[in-house]
Amino acid sequence: MKRAFAVIGANFGDEGKGLMTEKYCREHPGALDIRFNGGAQAGHTVCTPDGKRHVFSHIGAGHFAGADTFLSEFFTVNPMLFMREANTLDMNGIKVFVDYRCPVTLPCDMLLNQFAERKRGAERHGSCGVGIFETEVRSSKKCYRIRYGDIHPGNGSTFRKLVDTINREWVPARAAELGITGSDLEELMDIVNNGILNENYLFDVMEMKSLCTDSDEGIIEEYGIAVFEGAQGLLLDRDRDDYFPHLTPSNTGMKNVRHILDRLEERETEICYVTRTYFTRHGAGRFNTEDIGIEEEYGLYDNTNAPNEFQEVFRYGWFDMPEFFHTLDRERRYHRPEDKIAIAVTHLDMTDGKIITPTGTLRAENIAVMGKADILYTSWGETANDVMTAECALCR
Repeated sequence: MKRAFAVIGANFGDEGKGLMTEKYCREHPGALDIRFNGGAQAGHTVCTPDGKRHVFSHIGAGHFAGADTFLSEFFTVNPMLFMREANTLDMNGIKVFVDYRCPVTLPCDMLLNQFAERKRGAERHGSCGVGIFETEVRSSKKCYRIRYGDIHPGNGSTFRKLVDTINREWVPARAAELGITGSDLEELMDIVNNGILNENYLFDVMEMKSLCTDSDEGIIEEYGIAVFEGAQGLLLDRDRDDYFPHLTPSNTGMKNVRHILDRLEERETEICYVTRTYFTRHGAGRFNTEDIGIEEEYGLYDNTNAPNEFQEVFRYGWFDMPEFFHTLDRERRYHRPEDKIAIAVTHLDMTDGKIITPTGTLRAENIAVMGKADILYTSWGETANDVMTAECALCR
């Protein structure tokens, strides 16, 4: 039987999803790496034993393991950022399939996002500034919607006219809704209408079309192994109203994966929920166990998430036991009785092999048993070789 693996962040993101995706793809050569939510705001770091290091955003994190990439209908495509990433990687022999239904981000979406976040000041939503939500809002208007399959290499002039129309009609209207007025609006429109920006964008769009193949989820049937690579974490899921408005505009758990799998030939499925031994959050919003002293106490650090204008500093906190298990319980509606459930605990090397909570420490085996997992993965470093596997029957 064909197999599927789903890698899902159990917290606020940055749990180690790139690491686990890389592991699955290395263990199963010829796998297809499927990006099933989010977009260019993802930053999945992969390090290899031979010294390669890359933060993947569009291309699947199984790339170094030789996996092809499929951007599913639930992924938001940003041609500018795709080409920036593709130009830094060796794409020789690697295929990238893009669902024709993928929404496409325009420069104006990114700019509206960034201007709005700056205006919010202390009330900012914690956006990455790459326009995911603004793409969704614009795409809800049929006349301004652009799907990946709508773009054809031979219709560059037609596509450019549509972008010009969106810039002229949609941007001022949306700016007014966001409260962007006066000199801010003038600055926004000057950038949006910049000819060089738009020509460069059109070039990137056509370059992306030449590198990728239009498809749909049927392409998955051509691969015996499918690795579904999630972006962000379950506490940022668009349906987590208790954390509104500091959420991501996508479903970060099994909902999208199940939607895709239910349309395909049956597969033996393993669902892996990834967590650090402590919690982190990059961006604004509620963080129940945040503690500014934990970083110094344990010498915690992160090589990927640098402070930036939109998400500010990387935040650290204790492992939140009640929230972790509540979040897993919410996910069970998308499980099937035959699914195998795995928990992956990363960054054990930073906390002396312990999960650190406000009331004491736990072993990784403890949360695997309490979480009713079948498999436990533990990571003591940055590479797939640092991940150990145990059947949870051995953890009890």
